[in-house]
Amino acid sequence: MTVLLASELAALLAGRAPAAFAPLLQRTVRLLYGEREAGHVCIPLAEWQHRTGGDGEPPFPDAASWRHDLLASGLCGTDAAGPPLPLVLDAADRLYFRRHFRDERRVLALVQARLDGPPRVDAARLGAALRDLGMLPPAGTVDWQLAAVAAAVARPFTVLTGGPGTGKTTTVAKLLSVLLHLEPRLQIALCAPTGKAAARLGEALRARAEQQPHLAAAADGIATRTLHRLLGYLPLEDAFRHGRDRLLPYDVVVVDEASMVDPALLAQLGEALRPDARLVLVGDRDQLAAVAAGQVLGDLCRAAEPERGVGRLLADYVHAATGMELPVHTAAPPLGNAVVALRQNHRFAAQPGIGGFATALAARDATTAGAVLAAGHADLLVEPDAAAALQHMAALLAAAAAAGAGDAATALAHLWRCRILCATRHGPTGADAWNRRVEALLHRHGHRTDEPFYLGRPVLVTQNDHQNQIWNGDLGVVVEHDGQRCVVFATATGCRDVSLLRLPAHTTAWAMTVHKAQGSEFDEVLLAMPDAPGPLWQAPVLYTGVTRARRRAIVCAPPTLLQQGLSSWPQRGSGLADALGRR
Repeated sequence: MTVLLASELAALLAGRAPAAFAPLLQRTVRLLYGEREAGHVCIPLAEWQHRTGGDGEPPFPDAASWRHDLLASGLCGTDAAGPPLPLVLDAADRLYFRRHFRDERRVLALVQARLDGPPRVDAARLGAALRDLGMLPPAGTVDWQLAAVAAAVARPFTVLTGGPGTGKTTTVAKLLSVLLHLEPRLQIALCAPTGKAAARLGEALRARAEQQPHLAAAADGIATRTLHRLLGYLPLEDAFRHGRDRLLPYDVVVVDEASMVDPALLAQLGEALRPDARLVLVGDRDQLAAVAAGQVLGDLCRAAEPERGVGRLLADYVHAATGMELPVHTAAPPLGNAVVALRQNHRFAAQPGIGGFATALAARDATTAGAVLAAGHADLLVEPDAAAALQHMAALLAAAAAAGAGDAATALAHLWRCRILCATRHGPTGADAWNRRVEALLHRHGHRTDEPFYLGRPVLVTQNDHQNQIWNGDLGVVVEHDGQRCVVFATATGCRDVSLLRLPAHTTAWAMTVHKAQGSEFDEVLLAMPDAPGPLWQAPVLYTGVTRARRRAIVCAPPTLLQQGLSSWPQRGSGLADALGRR
């Protein structure tokens, strides 16, 4: 289907160009469309010059000739003001579809507009607030969570990044507590790309509110929702209620799991914010990027390089407020004063395999990550044989299936005990195939799996249902209630039954894709990788899959492919990092 659409679009545009330029334009559009499907926002002409875009096609010309011919075709413009042509070339010879170029520029404008100006709160006032709340660190220590809080208090735009267990949600709780201490009447919105991630954020913050007095007083009034719901998505019109003509009423907007947010959605949010509103993006830059093209969080972190320290302005502000001496990235662009990376892991102390693997991959150290995998840690092991790998999970899977015959709370608790994660949904190593393997295993253990809604069947919702408030990514389980089978979902206050007749599009979820698992955690994870080389063998897939496990991860993969995958960090084509990294 993708190939067909690319060909149809290429033929359509080529048919509007002068005959001399039509063949090159047609091949270029097919290439650009294909690269967009692979996640790239644009293609640099210099990287594709003299290469072919497909079998049997002539190579593309050198970048200068290519640029000349594209502009001469009458269907490609530059980033300067001009007619709205379908293709855009920027000053660095990156080629975009106009929509993607516009979205990237909207994100760039959102960030740049919030980097200028003096601190919103002077350092002395912040220091006094931290003292009142008992948050000032001991002398001579560096608390990166507190540094992130200071950055978000000082500026109307902040990025907080860190791996699993580094305390991102705890930092958000501290930030909201400080902001509410400074301004008790703040209107705050918490959101995430999926309903599942939004619900987890709300639950986590409510749990932490018990230790944060100012947050506790406001926690019940801070709603968590998906980004689409926050912006008032209108599915019939494919438009949003909130935008530049109808701004959101909030003073602070926190976006969790920001690695999953694509440029178009973030651009829409930026235009819907009041100019004085704070925006805080929270996420793990090393996780898989958005399903759509682009990787905004990754681009922001690539431009700021927070692993090298923070900008001088932020370092001075933090020192004045807290006395902490942060390492300074002396060549940081202005964005370096708004991006903070958390560094200390608080979760994996008892899981040296998972913790060591995650730390090594975050540092792009494929050799150490491979050594950790090969070390045979109890919490992280490699099992190439699918049947043997599944046997490691058999007891937990059987217990989860049996829990469906009990009460709803017990059945829901078992949803988070174990999960099989796959790089793809289809194919012999995909989620569909692994679901069939699990059902065959359960059948051998005496569980009925030969009916559509058997007891204990985990259900993954794959389509938003606004009327019934069920969201893409929600996990439920089939139980029996009052003699009728239904699917029960966890809520902030307990659980909720949904009739089988009202259930939106869904699939069985013993196994699910790594993409669908982002924002979730399970006690034990079996990560099933493809059994042959291919584009899915990427370090972000391995990193994201393994770090979904709280206690143990099993990697089912050919050992010969692992090292290659650990070294592969695909970089999505974009001009955002370059624009924001200019000093």
